[in-house]
Amino acid sequence: MPIFRRKISVVTRDFNSEISRLDRFDSENQRKFSSSIDSFSKNQLHFLTESIFFRAFRSYEKVVRDIFLLYCLGKRSDSGKKASSYLKPKSFLHAETLIKSQLRFLDWGDPDIVIERAETYLKDGYPIKLPLSSNRETLQDFRKIRNHIAHDSKESFDGYKSVLRKYYGTVPLSVPCPGEFLLNNDRADPSKYKLQVYFELLKDMTVGFS
Repeated sequence: MPIFRRKISVVTRDFNSEISRLDRFDSENQRKFSSSIDSFSKNQLHFLTESIFFRAFRSYEKVVRDIFLLYCLGKRSDSGKKASSYLKPKSFLHAETLIKSQLRFLDWGDPDIVIERAETYLKDGYPIKLPLSSNRETLQDFRKIRNHIAHDSKESFDGYKSVLRKYYGTVPLSVPCPGEFLLNNDRADPSKYKLQVYFELLKDMTVGFS
């Protein structure tokens, strides 16, 4: 089925299923690491954690893109939400082409960029703007961790250090890799580690969008 005919509810359902699958995969890795039988090293656990996180971020970018473009097409969510779009696209891909214009690519991972895009193409940015604005700081941290996993450049490292500084109060002398950092307890909810909190945030975001 062409993607532009999909419902917003289907897009969010598929996204939440993927995040739940990644959550289960993470739980299985934790179980194996803790087991005296069939266990693996901390380095392996950190590597797998980074892979899971990276996959979750890719899925997040896709669901933001799909929902944004579906609202531009005038699609309604199950709850009846409908955006007032300033575009009159003929199809899902046509909506993306109109927004892209002369840009090399569309960034769906930076909340500031997507908020500005929502304000430009959707009346009052509704319903995309509010969930992103409410979680902007955490989503920026999310993006910086992803960028450092993907690029490992000076620029990405500087961004990653800002996330560490916020969490620890300073940059540790021994800088943890992203996989290790994601397994640290969350400051607001010490019963969960960072990756689990990010999973919960992503699911909450789709509720706000739809």
